[in-house]
Formats: sequence, C-alpha cells, structure tokens
Amino acid sequence: MREDIKDLLKRYDEIGALILEQKLDEFGDKLDQKPDGVDDATYEEYIQRMAKEETDAATEKLENEPDERLGDKSMRQIWDEMSFEEKAEALEYSALNLDRGVPKSLASSIASEPADLVRDYCGRVIGECAWTEEELKDADVIFEMQFQKAIACFEVLIEMKEACFVKAVIDRYMSYGQTRDFVAESIAKYVEAFPEVSEPFLIDLIESNTDSGLEGPYEDLMIMLTAIGQEHKTEEIYQTLRHAFRYMTNKIYAVICLADYGDDRAVQMFKNYINRNQKTIERDLFYEMMSAIQKLGGDINDIQDPFGDFTKKKGTE
Repeated sequence: MREDIKDLLKRYDEIGALILEQKLDEFGDKLDQKPDGVDDATYEEYIQRMAKEETDAATEKLENEPDERLGDKSMRQIWDEMSFEEKAEALEYSALNLDRGVPKSLASSIASEPADLVRDYCGRVIGECAWTEEELKDADVIFEMQFQKAIACFEVLIEMKEACFVKAVIDRYMSYGQTRDFVAESIAKYVEAFPEVSEPFLIDLIESNTDSGLEGPYEDLMIMLTAIGQEHKTEEIYQTLRHAFRYMTNKIYAVICLADYGDDRAVQMFKNYINRNQKTIERDLFYEMMSAIQKLGGDINDIQDPFGDFTKKKGTE
C-alpha cells in the first residue's frame, strides 16, 4: 500500500479522534444543564451520540473539501484518482487499523465503480470473513478486527444501494445458533437498509418457524423486522409480530418489539394474556407487558396484578 495513502488515513483518524475528544469535552461541560427526569446513563448516551454526530459532520467536511496539504485536493478526489485495487487495499487497511473505520468518502468512491466489480469484491470479502470465532482459520488473527472488513463492505453496498446479498446474508446468519453482538448489529444495518427486499424474507422466516419457539437468531430477526416496521408500517409486519408473540419461547422479545413497533392494538392482546395467565405469568414478562401497555398509551389501572407490587405501590402514594 502506498505510504502517502497510509499517512493520509492515519492523519484522518487522528484528526477525527481530536475532534471527538473536543466535542465530548464541550458536552461534558454542560452536565449541569441535564434536564429533570433524565438519569445519568441516558444523558451520557445522549452526549456520546451528539458528540459523534458533530464529529461525523466535521470529518465529512474534512473528506470533501480541498486541502492545501493534499495539493488543493479533497480526500474524495484522491480516492477517485486511484485504481479499484488501490481503493480496496485502502478500505481493508482502514477497516483493520483506523479507530473511526472506513472514511465515508472512500466507501462512496468505491461504490461509484462498476457495479459488477464492486459486487464481486464485496461478495468475496463477506463470504470469506469468519462470522464466528470458531470459523477463524488463523489462530493469530483477532476475530473482531477481521470482521471489520465485512462491515466495511456492508457500508459500501449500502452506499451503492445494492441489496443483492440480503437473502444470502440472512440465510448465513440463520445458520448460527448465536453470534457476537457486533456481528448481529452489522448484519441488521445492511438488512434494514433495504426494507422492500428484507421484509418478505424476514416475515417468511418468522412465520415458517413458529414451531421452533423462535429462539436464538429468530429473536434478532424480530428486532430487524420491528426496526423496518417503525419506518415502514405494514399490516403484514404487525400480524407477524403478533403471531410471534403467541409462539415465542421468550415472549419478552415479542413484547418489546410490539411496543417499539407502536400499534396500540397490542394493548388489548397483552391485557387478555395477563388475565388468562394470572397464576402462571412470570414476573419479568408481566412487568415488560405493563411497560409496553403504558408505552402504547394504554391504561393499566384495570389490570389485576398477580404479584401485588403495583397494589403496594398505589397504597403508598
């Protein structure tokens, strides 16, 4: 890999880190302005998110505006002048070595290359990458680092609006009993980017496997379908989530998904379930349902509390 490109990527990473640190300091100085009713963990997450968003905006400017240190060129112009092989090498270097990951301008430049060339490259990298530690062929390779190359390719595919691997990605993901969280999140980002393609696959997999109890990766499919439904509500999605609630071994996932999806028809379904299962409902599931009912705008005052906790709470008010 060219040393000038390696130096450019290192500088990009260092500048991004400095900007992020500065933004975190700025937001940290406003801790005394925390709104009432917001706990520290939630406010910390808010600060982290806002700092990242402002850092992303600043580095996007860095990537796309001419810089005299780059011969009055932008990073994007430099990528566009490189061969596909050089860009792919820079992509993999960034994925493996940069804290900020692949510069968006680099992913965009690769996405502008001939579609067949990009599809072949991304398909090979995603296919060859280990998705679990057990699949690693090299004992000296760090799994978390190697999978970053697959993540980078997902970003390129999203940038070029290429959904051709959605079914293959879902099928491979379903072949594992369990994967690491960052793998699941990366798969979800790609799957959710193409709702018109992903939705029927997800619905079919969930509807066709209710007898299995919808455990393991099916729980993640429920979360993906819910995320798609939050942006693109359909009757099919609601009915699939409702159907899954009936058959899931761990019903808490279905309750959370239905609450996040936001259809208040689920309120009466939850109330009916609680009433029918007063003697057998588990405490965690009961509380999750009560929370979901409230989130969906329902009234919990007419619900009989089998554990007496809500009754005790009302008596102390």
